[in-house]
Amino acid sequence: MTVVQLTKEQEAIAQAAMATGEFAGPQDVIDAALKLLQARNAQRAAFLQSLDDARRESDETGYFEMDQVAAELDAIIAEAEARQGAGAR
Repeated sequence: MTVVQLTKEQEAIAQAAMATGEFAGPQDVIDAALKLLQARNAQRAAFLQSLDDARRESDETGYFEMDQVAAELDAIIAEAEARQGAGAR
């Protein structure tokens, strides 16, 4: 078993969490904190993987310039507005 020494601030945080009744003791607080750390690390890893996937895809299929994307969006919006206007008649 590893013994962990908390700072005064960490002890106050743990005590406040236990005072709410949500946690039975310091071990429950530490368990919750470690689960949050694990979840954060998993989210970060997933985000970094998505960036790598996006880079790989753009290397394979090419890049789009912002002007190209904006022009395509403008065309989609104009088409939707034209359909909506035609349906109002």
